[in-house]
Amino acid sequence: MNYLAAFFWIILFMHQVVGYSQVSQSPKQWLEVDIGIVGAASDEILKEALEQAISDGYEGLLITLDTPGGALNSTRSMVKRMMSADIPVVVWVGPAGSRAGSAGAFLTLAAHVAAMAPGTNIGAAHPIQASGQDIEGEAAKKVENDAVAFMDSIAEARGRNKEMAASFVINSVSITAKEALENKVIDLLAQDTNQLFTKLNGRVVTLGSGKEITLTTNSATRIQFEKNTRHQFLEILSDPNIFYLLFIGGIIGIVFELTHPGSIVPGVLGGIALVLAMIATSILPVSIGAMVLILISIAFMVAEIFVPSLGILGIGGFIGFVIGSVLLVDPDNAEGLRISWYSIVPGSAALLGFGGVLAWLVIQSETNKVISGSESIIGLDGKAISDFSDGKGRILIQGENWIAIGQDVKAGDVVRVTGRKGLELSVVTIHDEKN
Repeated sequence: MNYLAAFFWIILFMHQVVGYSQVSQSPKQWLEVDIGIVGAASDEILKEALEQAISDGYEGLLITLDTPGGALNSTRSMVKRMMSADIPVVVWVGPAGSRAGSAGAFLTLAAHVAAMAPGTNIGAAHPIQASGQDIEGEAAKKVENDAVAFMDSIAEARGRNKEMAASFVINSVSITAKEALENKVIDLLAQDTNQLFTKLNGRVVTLGSGKEITLTTNSATRIQFEKNTRHQFLEILSDPNIFYLLFIGGIIGIVFELTHPGSIVPGVLGGIALVLAMIATSILPVSIGAMVLILISIAFMVAEIFVPSLGILGIGGFIGFVIGSVLLVDPDNAEGLRISWYSIVPGSAALLGFGGVLAWLVIQSETNKVISGSESIIGLDGKAISDFSDGKGRILIQGENWIAIGQDVKAGDVVRVTGRKGLELSVVTIHDEKN
């Protein structure tokens, strides 16, 4: 019996040893997420990626960054998440040709480990208005000082070069990856993520909780974070060309509904498109003045149809529309966003086409005969039901039985309505029953 018990304990011990060996030798996994334009969408993506990485037991989060910049409020939120994270957060600006512009500079410096690929750049983090214009007056100094202090606090917490970091904000300095490494803005250069993980191995980082851990990344695998439908939808809306087409399409649909009540479908689609465009304005650096100019220009073009002005309203409205389209998203904004001429030209053509269709429908409604109301029956043909007595009898027209007044009308004669008075119709014989 003792032999059996000893054998049992030996088997159990071997099972535990093998199990521990398998766990210890299993490759460590990191969650990888791509971040582009910094805004509400990217903030939510980072939030959910961090939550998933922690809940699913990933060793850390790798952010692959390529951004022209974005909203300062979203930047603050994302930096806060990264600084307080209980898992290592590594930012890699890559591949070659990518950049960490404006807001991207804040995110890169906030990482536990900041890395860049050769051929990338970082900086140009001076704060500007949402429209892309410089902030003026006393507010400019306040915003700049706040942004400098924010950048200083990040650099100090991560042990990076505070002077160079501050120059990103104060002087809009932008430097290459090699210069960033030489100036201790980042920690290392890596051609790709494979080389990055090789160089990460053995580095010690301090988490948000104050705990120090040593990275073991030699055999680590990376799992791509899957963006859900909401994330993808918000990213689509952050495209200025999509915003522009939604805005113009929405206006066209609403105007069509207002000029042709009861169409329903154009109004519904236009309303939805306009609401989506309004949502996009919270993500993009949109000029409100340009939006107003476009609305007024379209109003002028529609007014030309109803109030002829020898083309002054129409031509002026079209010119204003094109100018407003060009200025709608300032091409000099820090994010580098702009509306392509490949969107402006078709948009302008669509507006001209819409104006032509609208004018044609208005002309048709003015020239066509009335097809409803009391006058709609005049000119129609009917058939006498009985002989007329004293110039009055009954006819059948469009399936309806009417009292009619006419001379020498016999049952079966085909008659034509020439007038109407109340519920009585005036008719003349077109041809009698014999003919």
